[in-house]
Amino acid sequence: MKKRTIAYLLTLTICSITSMSVYAEEKPGEDMEFVYVTQDIANPYFIEVYNGFEAACKELGISTQVLDAKYDVATQKTYVEDVIGRKVDGIMISPLDENALKDVVDEAKKAGIVISAEAQPISNAQIDGSLDEYSIGYAIGSAAADWINMNLDGKGKALVLAQDDVEAVIRRGDGIVDGITENAPDSEIIARQNASNTDLGMKVSESVMLAHPEVNVVCACDDYTAIGAYEAIRAMGDIDENFYVGGCDATDEGKEKMKADNSIYRSSINLFPYDAGYEIAYAMFEYLTENQEDAVVERHYEPVWQTDVAGEEK
Repeated sequence: MKKRTIAYLLTLTICSITSMSVYAEEKPGEDMEFVYVTQDIANPYFIEVYNGFEAACKELGISTQVLDAKYDVATQKTYVEDVIGRKVDGIMISPLDENALKDVVDEAKKAGIVISAEAQPISNAQIDGSLDEYSIGYAIGSAAADWINMNLDGKGKALVLAQDDVEAVIRRGDGIVDGITENAPDSEIIARQNASNTDLGMKVSESVMLAHPEVNVVCACDDYTAIGAYEAIRAMGDIDENFYVGGCDATDEGKEKMKADNSIYRSSINLFPYDAGYEIAYAMFEYLTENQEDAVVERHYEPVWQTDVAGEEK
């Protein structure tokens, strides 16, 4: 079925505002339940996705629950099976492995449950709110390349903290590598290591920096991991003043690190996770109550630089 496209905007149209205001007063979804099955709720990105999802559901009167897979594929699949058995109305999933979920998604659809994919795609979901992982990675790498060309004479020695244990996110790491090497061609990728949380970001960065003290750039797939790298490198002392740490998600925690005195945390990419969760919840509700068409919730992103947040209160 051809998917319609839902505009994904920071400023909602007057029509949408009016519609949502009416929804908020009427609570038309009071008999519905939506569940969010996430990858890891400890990650600030997924917290914001759920906050937006929950806010929209509250306006509609829909009850919600979040289930945390803790980066385990089997656990995530089991959670989806369990909520299908409960006969909920909708499930938003941030999938760890699309292939592991396809059969259970088909089961959900047969049961009349609307399924949405958030962050990573699920090809047979009715609502697609996924991101282009390679493009996001390329944006992370390109931001690093800009810094390398402006502050490191074009000669970056980079550590890439990828999430190669999550099938759907491998392409983000690929994009980071290409974003650096294509835009700062005299740079070198010293290492690409797996790290998917703050503790691993810290441990891996410390280990690589001890073995390769020439590293002057660290790029991570998210702020959750980049913060660990930042703390490890800062603790080493005697770091080049132009050292670069960059992440993704533009979390409050990441921006606070950017504002620290003499910070080497230079940039992040805002993926607008709150807005994603909010828009997807409304798309799921409309799927169930209006035209029964598959839909795409468009995603966008933009870089956030240290200079962009410098004037904000600490």
